[in-house]
Amino acid sequence: MKPCQEEEKISSVLEPKSQSLQKFTDQDAARGAVHYSLSNRSFIDKGWTMLPTEKIVRKLNVYRMRPSHPEFDWFENNKSKKVMHYDTGEILAEFDEDGRGRWFYRNGRIALAYYDAEEVNAGQRYVVYSNGEPDDKGRARPITVLATFDYLGNGIVFDHTGKIRLKYNQTEGVVLDKDIGPVSHWKWHELNDPPVLQKVMIDTQMAVKDAEILKLGGNEGKIPRVDTEEMLAIEFDNFIKEKSKKLSQKFKPFQIKMKALKINENFSLRVLDQATVYLNFRDGPTNLKLNLGMILDHKEIVDTDTAEVGEVTCNLERFPARTDSLAMLQRSVAHAQHVERLRLERERRFRLSEVKPSVDRITAAISRPLKPPVNTVPETECMCNKRKRTMCEYD
Repeated sequence: MKPCQEEEKISSVLEPKSQSLQKFTDQDAARGAVHYSLSNRSFIDKGWTMLPTEKIVRKLNVYRMRPSHPEFDWFENNKSKKVMHYDTGEILAEFDEDGRGRWFYRNGRIALAYYDAEEVNAGQRYVVYSNGEPDDKGRARPITVLATFDYLGNGIVFDHTGKIRLKYNQTEGVVLDKDIGPVSHWKWHELNDPPVLQKVMIDTQMAVKDAEILKLGGNEGKIPRVDTEEMLAIEFDNFIKEKSKKLSQKFKPFQIKMKALKINENFSLRVLDQATVYLNFRDGPTNLKLNLGMILDHKEIVDTDTAEVGEVTCNLERFPARTDSLAMLQRSVAHAQHVERLRLERERRFRLSEVKPSVDRITAAISRPLKPPVNTVPETECMCNKRKRTMCEYD
């Protein structure tokens, strides 16, 4: 073997691995091939590799809640009537055998639905719908959800465009519509104080992955975690200590300032305290009232939840929805928001440009317009049909 060949062989053996990889990468780049690596920082900087987002959230205890005045349950007390009518003959209400039912507008559209919620511990749910009538300017509005309330202490009110006006859960609430009052935040009690903070990793990938992508992952995600008896005993012991500490905490409801708002032309809401939340329905001489207030049982914790610091969360805002009924309500609100975006975009495109007044425009308007100058030429002779003519003026 020649000395030069031996040197090349030795250099190839002693060459660092990074340099060989660099040559390999350069050769592939020349051919248009890219070797992706999850641990490569350059792909993170390019945005090819998406990292989970770290957030600080509060841990909240979810307590059992019960109606404040079950003896005044309007649907339960009137279910024997089966059907109620307006004074003009239209259907006002329908009742089911289990004490659930519906209210209707005079135009026949459903105004309020009362049914059993599919979520665990949610109990029953009230849903207020819009009547589908045009607004004051004659523009059509979609039939959408205007408010929802459940037996877990959640309540949320929207406008006709899907924008949140007011919302609350069994711990706190917030006013977002300035027509109701200044943007404000309130708490029903202090059972979840001081807040228990913890770090969570939010997945930034798409929620619904492609079926072919899921196949590439194999069965790694399907392998259940193996917990030893010691680990389970420690977790159960910590849970019992934390729960017993919360159950021994004194419960003192806070007094809040009354919140009153008009949901639409027929519905209105008044929030006096957590046990007194009135929903009124009026149409001429017809007047119906429901008390949606709930009483919190601080001796029974049914679940735990998390929320971002400073945020008031309701189950209707969580994506993806836990049940099909919540998904249907979310689609209704999303449709109203989509219609509003289309309307604003249409108005933006067809909006006429306004002429702004200025000193130059006013001066031009009051000044006499200038006449074009008169051009004169001296008398000349031209031969036309052998006659002498004088050319005087030219415009």
